[in-house]
Amino acid sequence: MSNREALLRALREQALDIRRNTWRALHAAGSGHMGGSLSAADLLAALYFHHLNLRPEEPDWPERDRFVLSKGHANTALGAVLAQAGFVDDGFIDTFYAYESRFGMHPDIKVPGVEMCTGALGHGLSVGLGMALGSRLQGKDWRTVVMLGDGELQEGSNWEAAMAAAHLAPLRLTAILDYNKVQQSGHVAEMLGLEPLADKWRAFGWSVRECDGHDMEAIVDALDALPAAPDKPSLLIAHTVKGKGASFAEDTYLWHNNLVGDEVYEKAIAELGEPA
Repeated sequence: MSNREALLRALREQALDIRRNTWRALHAAGSGHMGGSLSAADLLAALYFHHLNLRPEEPDWPERDRFVLSKGHANTALGAVLAQAGFVDDGFIDTFYAYESRFGMHPDIKVPGVEMCTGALGHGLSVGLGMALGSRLQGKDWRTVVMLGDGELQEGSNWEAAMAAAHLAPLRLTAILDYNKVQQSGHVAEMLGLEPLADKWRAFGWSVRECDGHDMEAIVDALDALPAAPDKPSLLIAHTVKGKGASFAEDTYLWHNNLVGDEVYEKAIAELGEPA
């Protein structure tokens, strides 16, 4: 097995573990947001175990890359990947939404490895832009990556940040869109359509690439090619499936947020299979 094949295999298993641990956290709480966590799992695995320069044992390391989960309702997946990467201990997963737990419905900067409290949608890209500017002003090389949700792009603040980022470029700034095409109340195209999405971002001055957000090789290739253009901020549009990995939860707003009892949990885990 080549080094690349071994890498892709390891990343795919990490993504499966993120999905398993997402359901584990939701089961512990009895409910929560699963759809957007499950769609982002492959992207998060590639970011944390391949792309981002981080030190879990030193979460405030000044030279670290910054990651902002702007779509903060996917916090169960972020908590899972932080535990798997070693920022927090494994038992953290079982405290989701518990009394006095730091692991709540949305990211909290009290948790090691979390750069921004998010969940008020539309703010992450603006703050990420500020982080990228901070890197440049300090003469540093660390990068900023912001993960956006597609329903979130209906917030005008994203487009203000997109316009400003292109104006202020070059910056070591990447936005990744988890384009699962389903939001809280229905399909994005029905609620408030975004297309032609790539053309809009290009018109705002960004370099845009698209990939299958569940094809680990395609994700790694896209991340390895960053920055896509040296004089522009980069956007990766990752086409994903809401609720990926649990057939009953895929491509439906009904599993954006729902109850997770024993029967649901056991069904989801059975579909994901046993860890390698």
